[in-house]
Amino acid sequence: MVGKMTTIITFLLFFCGVCFVCAQKYEGCFRSSDHGLPSPALAYASTPAECTKRCRSYYYMFAALMNGQLCYCISRFGQDGPSNSCTVPCASDPDNYCGSYEAMSVYATGQQGPSPPRRIEVTRDGIDALIITWQPPDIPNGNVTFYTVRAVSVETHSSNILPPVESQIQGGSSNMTTLRGLQPGTKYNISITASNMLGASDPAYVVGWTSIGPPDKPAMPEVVECDDSTITVVLTEGHSEYGPISAYQVVVAQTGTIPPIGPHVEYLNYNDASQQGLNYYVTAQFDPSNFYKYKRFTVGDGRMIGGYYNAPLKDHFVSAQVGLAIISRVQTEIQRSYSDLANNAFSHETTVTNQMDSTALVLCIAITLLSILLAVSILVYFVLRRRHERFHMRKLPEQQELTLQGPVYEVDNMGYIPEDIPERVNHYQELKKKVWSIPRNALSIDNHILRRGRFGSVHTGTVLKDDGLCTVTVHTIADGALKGSDKRHMLRELDVCIRASSMKYLAGLVGTCETSDTLYVVLELPPQILKNRLLGARSGDAFPVDRVLSISSLIAVALQYLATHKIIHNRLCARSVGLTSDWTPKLTGHGISKYALEDMKYARWTAVECFDNQKKHQPGVIWAFGVLLWEIFSMGGTPYSNLTLDSEVENAVTQGIRLPQLLDVTDPIYEVMLSCWRNDPEDRPTFDELTRLDTLSICPITAITEPYIPELELN
Repeated sequence: MVGKMTTIITFLLFFCGVCFVCAQKYEGCFRSSDHGLPSPALAYASTPAECTKRCRSYYYMFAALMNGQLCYCISRFGQDGPSNSCTVPCASDPDNYCGSYEAMSVYATGQQGPSPPRRIEVTRDGIDALIITWQPPDIPNGNVTFYTVRAVSVETHSSNILPPVESQIQGGSSNMTTLRGLQPGTKYNISITASNMLGASDPAYVVGWTSIGPPDKPAMPEVVECDDSTITVVLTEGHSEYGPISAYQVVVAQTGTIPPIGPHVEYLNYNDASQQGLNYYVTAQFDPSNFYKYKRFTVGDGRMIGGYYNAPLKDHFVSAQVGLAIISRVQTEIQRSYSDLANNAFSHETTVTNQMDSTALVLCIAITLLSILLAVSILVYFVLRRRHERFHMRKLPEQQELTLQGPVYEVDNMGYIPEDIPERVNHYQELKKKVWSIPRNALSIDNHILRRGRFGSVHTGTVLKDDGLCTVTVHTIADGALKGSDKRHMLRELDVCIRASSMKYLAGLVGTCETSDTLYVVLELPPQILKNRLLGARSGDAFPVDRVLSISSLIAVALQYLATHKIIHNRLCARSVGLTSDWTPKLTGHGISKYALEDMKYARWTAVECFDNQKKHQPGVIWAFGVLLWEIFSMGGTPYSNLTLDSEVENAVTQGIRLPQLLDVTDPIYEVMLSCWRNDPEDRPTFDELTRLDTLSICPITAITEPYIPELELN
C-alpha cells in the first residue's frame, strides 16, 4: 500500500513538473524598443518562472525579461524581429538568460483565453428576464469570438429545482444580452466568460434578482353562516411560486359589483372607500403566521384587524360578496392576487341570478355586434392594403426605377481646410467657435482604451449635460504633439462632424474639451450597435423583424442628409449603425468618429469601381447600403462568407458575382439590393428612392442560413 502511494505521489510531482515546463515554454530572443512595452510587472524578477507566474495571473500570454531582472507582460512579440543579444544571465537564475538592454527573452505563460469580462451590470426586464451588460476583457489575447452567459438559481420561492439558463452571444463587440425564461422572485448567480479562438476566460460573476410575480389565485372563500350584519366564511391558505406571501386581506364587495382585479390593484379601507363612493373595500389584513387564527373568519364583527375596520354589514352590504387577496412584497415591489367573490348563498339568490342572466344577455349581444364590426374592419383593411401594395410595387420597380436622377460629382471629405492653401490661421480656434466647449469637470473619461485611433486613444465616458449624465465616446488627442499634416487631417475630420451638426439619425458631435496639452473630442455613444443586436437574435434575443425596413429607411434618410452636406460615409455597415432603446438608428463612423469603430476589413462592402483606386463617392455608399440590407436580413451574416481573402472577394465582385437572395427575402427587396450593386454607378438608386423602402412588404424571417465569421470581418 505504501509503495502504491509513493508511486502515485511521484507521478503527480512529475505531471506538475511537466505542466510547469510547458507553461513557461521559451519562445526565443527578440529585439525590443522602448515604445509598446507596459510598465514592468516586477521590477526585480528573480527567475523566469516568477515572471511567467506573475504574467499569467494578469492573463497575459507571454512574459518578457530584460536586463537580467525586468519582467514585462505582453500579448504579442516579434514586431521588431529576432535578436542574438539575450546575453545577460537572470539575476537569481544564472543558468538562464534574461534578455539585455536592447533585447528580451520571451516565455509563454500558458494563458490562452482572454481575461474575464468587466463591469457586469444587471437590470430587470419584466418578471422573468434580466438584461445583462458588460465591458469586453482588458486582455483579449486575439479576437474575442463569443461570450457565454449562464444563470444559476441560488435562492428561490419555487418548489421545483430550477435548471440553469445559458446563452451564447456571438461577436467580440457584443456587450449585452437578455436572459429570458427565468423564475420570478429568484436570486441568480450570473457568470460571463469570453472566448477567443484558443480558449475561454475565467468567468466573471454578478448576482441579480428577478422581479417577483403575482401569487397563485387563491381559492374562493366558502360561506358557512350569515345573519343580519355578519357573514362567516372559511378561508383557504394561499400559495406562490414567484415570491413570498407577505399578507392576506379579506375584501368585501356589494352584490352585483365587479371590482377591478390585477397584480397592482389595491383596495381601500372601509372609511376611504365610503368617502369615494366605492362598492368594495378591505375589511381585514393579517400576516401569514396568523392564518390559523383567521381561517374561519367573520365579516362584519366590528373589530380592527391589521389596521382595517371590519365594519358591520348594513344597507346595501347586507348581502355582500366576500373574497380573499394575497399580497407578495419585497422592498418596494408589490404583487397581489384576488380570489373569485363568494356570494351570500342564504339570501337574495334569485335577485343575483336574475342580474347575472341579464348581464350575460347584454354581454352576448355586445360581443356579437363587436365581432361583426371587427370582421368588416379586417376585410376593409386587407382590401386597402392590397391596393396600396399593388400601387407601390408597380411604382417602385417600373415607374420609378431605382436610377440616379442626375450626375453625381465626386466629393471628398476635405471639409474645412483646402490642401492648396497654407495654414495661416488657427483653424482649431475657428472650429471651436462652432461647438460646445465642455468644462473639464463635466467630462468623465474611463481609463480603459476602447480603440487606438489615428490621432490618439478612444475611450468611453460620460458628460454632465442638462442635469443628466450622457454616455459618450471621447477621442483623446495630444494636439500639440501632432505633426502638421496629421493636425490638418484631424481638423478636416472634426469639421465633417461639425458640418453634420445635430440630426436625429446621426450620432453627432457633443462638444470639445481642451486642456493645456490635450484636446478631447466628445461624440454621442448609442446604447446598442445594430450588428450586436442582429447577432444576439441568433441566440434568442428579441429583434423586431417588422421594423427592419423602417430602420433601413431611416438609415437612408441619414445618408441623404450627409450627402446634402457633401459628406461621404465610407464605413457603412451594420457595425457603424447604433440603435437607441426604441430601435431608432443612429449612424456613426462619419468624420473623426470612424476611429471609434472596430478595425474592419472593408472589402466586403466595397463597390466594384472602388477596388483599384479607392475612389470615394456617393454611389459607393449606395453599394455599401445594399450590402448592409443583406447583412440585416441575414441577422448579421458575413458577406461572401465562402471567400476567405479580400482579393478573392474583389475577383468575385469584378466577375459579376453578387450576394445571394436569402430564403425569406422577397423578390422586390432583393431587386432593390441588386440595383445597389449595378456595375454602372449612375444606374444605382438615389438615397431619396431608398428612403421609401418602408413602403414594401417583408416576410417573417424563419431561417438564418448565412454564417457569421468574425475573422473575415475584423483585423
